[in-house]
Amino acid sequence: MTVSSGSTASNRAELSSTARLITGQRILCTLGNLGPEFAKLPLAELRRVYDTYDLVFGSGSRADVSTQDMQIPLGVQQLGIRIYRPTQAKPRLTLVYFHGGGYVIGGLQSHHGFCSLLAGRAGINLIAVDYRRAPESPFPGPLEDGLGAYNWVVDHAAELGLKDTKIGVGGDSAGGNLAAVLSMQTFSGIIEGQLSAVPAFQFLLYPWVDLDSLSDSIKRFGKGLLLTESTMKFFRHNYLLGADSGAVSASSPMAWDNLADTPDTLIVTAEYDVLRDEGLAFVDKLVEGQVKVIHQHMPDCTHGFISMGRFSRATRNRLQQLCDMLGDYSRQSESG
Repeated sequence: MTVSSGSTASNRAELSSTARLITGQRILCTLGNLGPEFAKLPLAELRRVYDTYDLVFGSGSRADVSTQDMQIPLGVQQLGIRIYRPTQAKPRLTLVYFHGGGYVIGGLQSHHGFCSLLAGRAGINLIAVDYRRAPESPFPGPLEDGLGAYNWVVDHAAELGLKDTKIGVGGDSAGGNLAAVLSMQTFSGIIEGQLSAVPAFQFLLYPWVDLDSLSDSIKRFGKGLLLTESTMKFFRHNYLLGADSGAVSASSPMAWDNLADTPDTLIVTAEYDVLRDEGLAFVDKLVEGQVKVIHQHMPDCTHGFISMGRFSRATRNRLQQLCDMLGDYSRQSESG
């Protein structure tokens, strides 16, 4: 079954400029390109700027969502998670969420506003995972943390009050890659362990699904927006330090041919995004593999728009669409 809003890679007309990009997003992209190139900042400064972005331009905390920070044991380390619960809804879904940031930047603060928004408006539980980042913990460190955190949530569902919910995985950009690698189970032979339970669904926001991609959109939108070609190269280099080609392919959902166990997939792509083409090709691949796909293509958005809603009504409308997408899926799952 396929439910698609927008068009996929095989039948869409190309735009040669960013003329349709939401004005508020275009302004932020322009401002973001005024200073030094993002990927050339010192790493600590890069992370600080990224965390501040959501605080200044994001959706902010919601009064109808509670949060709880926890440290969970994963082997010899403690990993941070943040649990978001809507206070005015009875959730039927729980989403284990992995933040974007190229596996190099980002954390609980960088996506706080969006996670709060999604939990409140979609009426779901959301558990954000503060996985280790490169270059301190390159591939496959984040995947190990993702698997461990997801399994911990599943194994402790009763004590967390999640027993009566369907538990899935999701994420944006690199976090979407992590979610897809877990839910499609392409990690065998890369990291030890297996899933405690197969995720009920995956929720992917402009995911990084082809780590070897040389798609046209990387060149077309590689300059002038917030995520550039040079920044993508910076992320890839730091994340894949020392990784062999086989491991890279296993971490690229686009290279995975066995789709039989792929769960229901909700996926959002953005028009003005270096990852646009691979995201749309991934939609086509899943559809051809008979996976249930619910797809929203945002024709006037850029990569990172989930943290740009505060001063842009048009962007907030797009955020409402993706919240409705997950909320509708939750209601359909309940009735089904």
